[in-house]
Amino acid sequence: MRNRVNQWVQEGAIYVWRYRNINRARKGWHFTSNPMGCRSIRNLLDRMQGGEACYRTLRLGSVTEEIWRVPNFGVPKKDRFCTLRIEFSPECENLGLKANDDRLVMTFGNKRLESLSAAFAAIENGDGDFGITTSDQKNAETWMFW
Repeated sequence: MRNRVNQWVQEGAIYVWRYRNINRARKGWHFTSNPMGCRSIRNLLDRMQGGEACYRTLRLGSVTEEIWRVPNFGVPKKDRFCTLRIEFSPECENLGLKANDDRLVMTFGNKRLESLSAAFAAIENGDGDFGITTSDQKNAETWMFW
C-alpha cells in the first residue's frame, strides 16, 4: 500500500485559504480545485484508504481574487501556504488542518476519508457551496468547498 502512495504524482491545482473577517459562515478553511486537481487528490485518498499510516505533500496554488470572490466573504487572510502535507493515520477520527509557517498539515483517518473524497468529487462535478464537518462534536468546525 505504501508503494502505491509513494508512486502517486500530483496533477492539477488545489487551493486552500481562510478569510480575515471571522464569523460562523466565514470561519475555518475553504477549499477548491480544478477538475484535474480533484481527480488527483481523490486518487491519492483512494491509495491511502485501508492502508497503514502514510503521508504525501502537495503543492498548493496561489489563491487569486478570482478564486476567493466565488464565496465573496471579503478579503482572505494574508497567509500564503505553498504546500499541503496530507497525513493519513487509519485510527484518526477527525479531520485536522494546522498551519506551520508556509505549509499546512492535514490529518485524517478512515472515518473521515470518504467525506473528504466525496467533497472533491462534488467540486469536480461543478458542485460547490457546501461544507463537511471535521468531527462528530456538536460544534465541530466546518470546512467549506467551492
